[in-house]
Amino acid sequence: MTGARPWRGPLLLIGICVALAALSLLLPSAPTYDPWSWIIWGREITHLDLVTSQGPSWKPLPVAFTTVFSLFGSAAPDLWLVVARAGALASVVLAFRVARTIGGGVVGGAAAAAAVALAPWFIRNAALGNSEGLSVAFLLAAIDREMAGRRGTAFAMAVCAGLLRPEAWPFLGLYGLFLLWRRAIPARVILGAGAAVVALWLLPEWWGSGDLLRAMHRAKNVNAGAPTYDDKPALALLRNAQGMLTAPLLAGLGCAAAMLVARRDRVIALLVALGLAWLGLVAYMTQDGFSGNQRYLIAPVVLFMVLSGAGAGWLMGRVLELVRHGASRPGAMRRTLVAAAAIGAAVLFAAPSLGRFGPNMRDVHYQADLADELPGVVAAAGGPAALRRCGDAYTGPFLVPVVAWNLHRHIEDVQIDPQPPALVFRVRTTEGSRAVPSLAAVGDTRTLATGVRWRIVAACGAAGA
Repeated sequence: MTGARPWRGPLLLIGICVALAALSLLLPSAPTYDPWSWIIWGREITHLDLVTSQGPSWKPLPVAFTTVFSLFGSAAPDLWLVVARAGALASVVLAFRVARTIGGGVVGGAAAAAAVALAPWFIRNAALGNSEGLSVAFLLAAIDREMAGRRGTAFAMAVCAGLLRPEAWPFLGLYGLFLLWRRAIPARVILGAGAAVVALWLLPEWWGSGDLLRAMHRAKNVNAGAPTYDDKPALALLRNAQGMLTAPLLAGLGCAAAMLVARRDRVIALLVALGLAWLGLVAYMTQDGFSGNQRYLIAPVVLFMVLSGAGAGWLMGRVLELVRHGASRPGAMRRTLVAAAAIGAAVLFAAPSLGRFGPNMRDVHYQADLADELPGVVAAAGGPAALRRCGDAYTGPFLVPVVAWNLHRHIEDVQIDPQPPALVFRVRTTEGSRAVPSLAAVGDTRTLATGVRWRIVAACGAAGA
């Protein structure tokens, strides 16, 4: 029984996060573009009919989950949302643990956790089922386990991070070399894991599209407004990263710099180096033509949040020590002050993000309403089988995968610029936006079904003709 005890804490954490994530489905919930694509690919793998020529970049770990979830039919989207949101919840807890461990104490941990939990970009990605919460959780878990001396578990967590973000590869490789040098893990395990990571990224793309490097090519097919279109892409990306850090977080980073100078702590120095190197890698990729969108920045920015919280907690700890020495009951006084400081730090670090919480949730609810309404509208129009015979399907940008899912089609079978014969799924992609796609090129049409937000229009004669 003794050998099982180290796993009790992590298993309890996972169980609580999964339970809370499942409860979150009581609120309006739906995946966004990338997760819908992974869910479709999971279904296609179980049917041995994988097609990845269209859609987002391939990600091995999410598709591993969605392949299993496809066995549960229409529950697959909700099951993936539980996993993605559980990962985000775990990353908040791990931000607390890492910030506390590296010198921030309870105060620093509370500050870091609050900052991560209420960051608007973090909430949005978690709510819509993107994988960034999971990738941050695995990254922080790897750091936490390395600091605890459990290098086998740390390496496993790093491998999982490498199955979610290709930017993690250089750091996974360096960590693997370090473990080889220290002989902490058998070489065959490290080399086998590295080979598996590469194979799981490349070989499914070869199967699904015939192009081993399709994910890289897709990542360079950039949407308008991305930093890569700026005159100075790397600088634009760095400005975006700075914009993700609020004023209290920037002040906390100053405290972290002071903590590093005062303590000369190697772990803190390595975390600073990791955050800067990761950010530098993303900046280089953006300069080289990758999109540099906000999701690329989440891992390094969360590292800076953890360091910021730790720095603020360290400084507060020094102040509390001065107060404690002058108290008649230093033990009781310290506990009270630590609790008050932890609450105050959490509020201070979270406060700048509170104003974005309401708009974020309204947007998430709108996307959930779109996804929830579509199956009923499809059924009212005759069902997937009849509609598949009507013509090529078209809809607005970013809603292609959810339409493909409901029609039981490949992603490549749904386009955004209608040409007759056409089956057009007209929709307002965001609240208050203009309905798309345009029907100008379609000619004579008739409405097959209308919902609150969707309208299915046919330009192919009678449905099923």
